[in-house]
Amino acid sequence: MIGTDEFVELARLESKNRGLPELPLVLVPHPLGGIAEADVLRKVDPAALRVARALAKDASTRGDEVRAPAS
Repeated sequence: MIGTDEFVELARLESKNRGLPELPLVLVPHPLGGIAEADVLRKVDPAALRVARALAKDASTRGDEVRAPAS
C-alpha cells in the first residue's frame, strides 16, 4: 500500500480490516495535494524503488513500513 506518512495508522487499520495485515506500506511525505506537480514528483519519485523493494520482500518480512525520505 502506498500513502502519506500522515495516514500510516489508517493504512494499517484498513489493511488489517481487509484481511491483509502483512501488507507492506510505502510512505511518502505528506501532503501531496495542493502542492506544485514538481514538489509531488520530488516526494514520490524516491518511492518507486521502495515499492519495488516492498513487492520483492519474502512473506516473513511483510507488514514492514518503508518510508520515503522527507523532502
